[in-house]
Amino acid sequence: MVTAIGVVLIGGWCMLATAPGHIPDIWSHIYRIAGIVNGDVMVRPVDSVSYLHGGIGNVGGHVDWEWIEYSQQHYDGYDPTVVRSDSIKVFDESGADVPYNNTATNSPVAYLPQLVVFGVGKMQGFPADVTYHLAELLMLLIYAGCAAASVALLPRWRIIVGLAMLCPLLIRRYAFAISADSLTQALAFLFSCMVFRTLYCKVSNRYCIVVACVSVLLAMCKFIYAPMVALALLIPYMQRGLSGDDAGTASEAETARRLAVWRDPRLWICAAGDALAFLWLAVWMRTTNWFVTTPMIVSYDQMSEKKAELLSGPAGILDMLHAVWIAIVHGKANLDSRADSLVITMFWALWGLVAIVLLAASVARTMSKRRLVFWWCAVVVSTGIMLLTYVALWLQYTPVGAAVVEGMQHRYFFPLVILMLLCGLECLHGLWYRRRVCESGLARTNGSGSVDSRQAETLLVPR
Repeated sequence: MVTAIGVVLIGGWCMLATAPGHIPDIWSHIYRIAGIVNGDVMVRPVDSVSYLHGGIGNVGGHVDWEWIEYSQQHYDGYDPTVVRSDSIKVFDESGADVPYNNTATNSPVAYLPQLVVFGVGKMQGFPADVTYHLAELLMLLIYAGCAAASVALLPRWRIIVGLAMLCPLLIRRYAFAISADSLTQALAFLFSCMVFRTLYCKVSNRYCIVVACVSVLLAMCKFIYAPMVALALLIPYMQRGLSGDDAGTASEAETARRLAVWRDPRLWICAAGDALAFLWLAVWMRTTNWFVTTPMIVSYDQMSEKKAELLSGPAGILDMLHAVWIAIVHGKANLDSRADSLVITMFWALWGLVAIVLLAASVARTMSKRRLVFWWCAVVVSTGIMLLTYVALWLQYTPVGAAVVEGMQHRYFFPLVILMLLCGLECLHGLWYRRRVCESGLARTNGSGSVDSRQAETLLVPR
């Protein structure tokens, strides 16, 4: 509850302090939502252009005049996705066809809270400004609810994680924004905490059903974060390492633990959720692979050539990896923003620090093998997601011939922050506790002089 109140207060203040139109890609998101409300769930070619999508190859949908006028009224040069009114060629009394390539790949699920408000606002005839702020308010309340649920699910580290979720950097433009980032970030935090709970607490089949549902929703929001849901498959494996069981008696619990993992219904529940998530991902990507997000920067033909070069042999892969490496080392940010570059560099440094402490925890055996396996998988998945983000930007946002990946923004790290924070906390706590136990002489040692992993694991489990 404290976390929810804090998110509402901080997010509410940020919402009031943020002028309409000062959210990344806001007009493109609004056009996308309005297009979906008008029936354009799947985008189609349009002739109009925006300041970002100024060439050919634009896609979009039918947007109401009130939103076109609202975007024109509040455009001050911040977000270049606003449509150029002089380029509109297809229109009627209700609205016109406008482009929004960079949000066209987002599914309607990413905009569920905003779609509700936009739909009600259209039916009730609300002014655009009222609908805009109601959509922000509903998103903020849903985000606060997800944050509160995430903290409540944690068996440990509640205070630290709660404070992290109240960080203004995470809330400022993403807890309430009319954007696909808001719901994605909220669900990523919730999923991370739900999976973390299974490391310490026994969970039921119903709990795994909820995890599977969150997995599907997360994959439907922004496909680049879909690999996160694979961590749900480790839940049955983690549960086998816990003492006690839902069966109630020691003998029944022992019998349950001896069963093969593949016979655990929780595995099949999580696997079904992941299968549905990746099936959706495959279908959605296939239906949206005929256009590019920024045709004025990288045309569809150029993107196709890049993809062919990438798949043709090691030379193309090495060129792409070199561009990604240069971008990471130099903290390359979109539009060469120095502040953004600094935060990107900081996040990569934190990623490296987490990997180092995890390696130290592995060598020192401060956790059970099951938990070490889980955290290594978490780090690999999180790092893989960020690298895939660079690859996507190299394909669709980096001009041909550029030696470094363009378009990276620090907000792409946000959905993974809580998962990596929990990993770092677990490793640091294990290393600290092992040192304290060794210094006090309370730890038992084996023949080689290292800490007994079973004893260390017993001491590290919170009571």
